Amino acid sequence: MAKKGTLKKLGVSFQEKLLKRYFVRWHMSLILMATVASGLLVDKALLKLGFDTMSWRYAISVLAAYGFFFLAVRMWVWYAAGVAVTISLPDLNSNGTGDIGIPNIDIGGGGVEGEAGFTGFAGGDSGGGGASDLFDTPVVSSGGGGGGGGGGSSFDFSLDLDEGFWILLVLAVVVIVIAMAGGYLIWMAPEILPDVALECAIGAGLVKSLKDQEAGWAGRLLWNTWIPLVIVMIVAFFAGAFIQGTCPGATSVRAALHCAATQ
Repeated sequence: MAKKGTLKKLGVSFQEKLLKRYFVRWHMSLILMATVASGLLVDKALLKLGFDTMSWRYAISVLAAYGFFFLAVRMWVWYAAGVAVTISLPDLNSNGTGDIGIPNIDIGGGGVEGEAGFTGFAGGDSGGGGASDLFDTPVVSSGGGGGGGGGGSSFDFSLDLDEGFWILLVLAVVVIVIAMAGGYLIWMAPEILPDVALECAIGAGLVKSLKDQEAGWAGRLLWNTWIPLVIVMIVAFFAGAFIQGTCPGATSVRAALHCAATQ
């Protein structure tokens, strides 16, 4: 019981130190930008390899992006914990008479002591196309009729209300769901990121008195983020199935819109 109470105190102290030093919501925003960009790249690669089924391609892209999200969070912990953080709490092994200090936490890498400020991840500033193409590129256009009489205009947006409207509505739902999932993770970042960092510190044996505690940073991160993952993956899967069911010859969103506009 005493151990549990000390772990709780340690977690609170650790969280306060990180939150004072870092603007974690901004960091989570950068991580999510890089995550979306990674999903787009995976989708492009799958499309180039001939994976034309949009529903499964989108679901796989979301899962791959989630894997990248785990990697990016772990990289953040490596960066953040590389900066000097000192936590003093009663030592469990000495019956509350001593202190444990972590003068320099270095989890899995060599952060520079005293260096503050986030330089960002290389993929975070990718202009990831956001929602414009929704995980794919317009490589394949609709194979359906509508010969090219339409001259050189860039794109005909006079969509059929029966098909084009519903495609636009489905795409809007996907964008809103992704934005809401991202907003939730950004809002919860002050809970999620320090919690994962503490688990990594315990797992690395840096908090020696709590060394016997089971470390599970990946499990902790999964527990805090699995609901947004499942929602986004289900919505992406059914959006892809609906779009391709509406325009069977299309393998990308833009091709589906073109198909709906020319029928």
